[in-house]
Amino acid sequence: MVEFDVVVLGSGPGGLAAAIEASKTGARVLLIERERQLGGILKQCIHEGFGLVEFKEKLTGTEYAAKFLKMLKNFPVEVLTQSFVTQIEKVKNRFFITIQNQNGVFQISSKSMVFSTGCRERTSRQIFVHGDRPSGIFTAGTVQYYVNIMGYLPTKKCVILGSGDVGLIMARRLTIEGAKVEGVYEIKSESSGLIRNIVQCLDAFQIPLYLRHTVKRVFGKDRLEAVEIVEVDEQGRPIPNSEKIVQCDALIIAAGLIPENDLLEQLGVLIDQRTKGPFVDQNCMTLLDGVFACGNNVFVSDQVDFVTQLGKVAGRSAGLYALGLFERKSLIPVEHDEFFAFAVPQFVDPSSRKVRIYFRSSKTLRNVKIKVIGTKEPVEKSFAFLRPQQTEYFDLEINEDVKHLTLKITEFEEEKQVKEGSRKIICSVCPKGCEVLVMKEGHDYKLEGYKCQRGYDFVLKNLFDPHQVLCTTVRTIYSEQPLLPVKTDRPVTVKDFQGIMEVVRKIVVKNKVDVGEVICENIAGTGANLVSTYFLDLGGGGYGERNCISHRLWNSKS
Repeated sequence: MVEFDVVVLGSGPGGLAAAIEASKTGARVLLIERERQLGGILKQCIHEGFGLVEFKEKLTGTEYAAKFLKMLKNFPVEVLTQSFVTQIEKVKNRFFITIQNQNGVFQISSKSMVFSTGCRERTSRQIFVHGDRPSGIFTAGTVQYYVNIMGYLPTKKCVILGSGDVGLIMARRLTIEGAKVEGVYEIKSESSGLIRNIVQCLDAFQIPLYLRHTVKRVFGKDRLEAVEIVEVDEQGRPIPNSEKIVQCDALIIAAGLIPENDLLEQLGVLIDQRTKGPFVDQNCMTLLDGVFACGNNVFVSDQVDFVTQLGKVAGRSAGLYALGLFERKSLIPVEHDEFFAFAVPQFVDPSSRKVRIYFRSSKTLRNVKIKVIGTKEPVEKSFAFLRPQQTEYFDLEINEDVKHLTLKITEFEEEKQVKEGSRKIICSVCPKGCEVLVMKEGHDYKLEGYKCQRGYDFVLKNLFDPHQVLCTTVRTIYSEQPLLPVKTDRPVTVKDFQGIMEVVRKIVVKNKVDVGEVICENIAGTGANLVSTYFLDLGGGGYGERNCISHRLWNSKS
């Protein structure tokens, strides 16, 4: 049986970061991935919005993955792809892991484990949509995979149920590809997606968002033909006589994500019912010694950079634990008041004095002050805005004699109702992402919330003529990777998207391509170049395909 110091499950942004950091400690590391290529969900995230914290630049998900995959090549991390973990047992201080792949079933052992298994989507059956089961009902992630990886457009006219970020992003993506999005329907009185995605994905493309509406039933026997929409009250109950029929050939569900922790529960790891992820301390260790967790299976994060941060902590901690250089001394709980939806970590070890607290608020608040009670001197943190959709964090240093930590919101203002004719725009010229309120006063506009002249100019420009980086795909001649993600190398007016896409549909890539290479210069006369956001190197296996130890593992007798 082959023995490792650290085994990492999952090769998304958390798993890649964890494997690299664990390897830096000198530990022997195995990274296990169930798909053919490493990168996790990032491989199908061709849109921008990644990397502002980690790399200080705006990247697509594929560019973000490519950076970590290139880093991984510089470390002696051993990798298994297309491999499934079927069972894990802890015997004394070792974990015995049963793995199945195309070459059979075998077992390895490890001193510590990092779980970075991500999350899964809620389906139509989990949100109680009535009717038959015609084809044409998809989760948003499935549609994203069809369009961005396989090159299939599964709808011509669709309805999106739920305003989660993937649904908002796919509303824009489908529109760019020529589909008609009839509307996004959200049962709550506030969108569950980030405001920046509402502005960039819906407002810029005139896609309507209907709050306090849901899909009551679907119609169609073989293929979806229509859905029944109903308005709901504050308790989510249907309002009589508010029903309407919307013709469509697809219903796309974007109703939230659930952390995937089946293997953790098999080990007996305790799960927090608020986050649906495991209880962890500030070193990302669960309440079972030697078991670490990071990423979206701890809590569903709206920023990949936070997933990476937790992955780095989990990987380093797991490596040091396996080498006998780190142990947990004690645990104290982190408690909070009702204004918090959750706070992670849920426990801290006072012997590890630095703590980063990630949290979400239970409602929208502005001009917020948070007091941390239990430290030697009370600590206060201030935030201009807190929103249930958005993860925030702050750092603390605690003393070894601390007995408890409690988070309390001591000052806040309720969110102001936006006046009719006003709107919000999220500035994206820097990582701050200022939320700017635009108010129409006669023939002029008044702006509130910007922090610099660049932000002011950005908002005015996008108010009248939205500019965005166009992210899409071009065809290749390779069946193993039929699409190559690309983007314009600068923002272009949304009005030019249709003309650019007419050129994009004629492009076929036939040669090896690396990230950042120009695919088409001055596309459609816009002055922007179309550049690759992923690699195409099938002859050399690509950065994403590594199965370097599988043969040795299942034949090893040691």
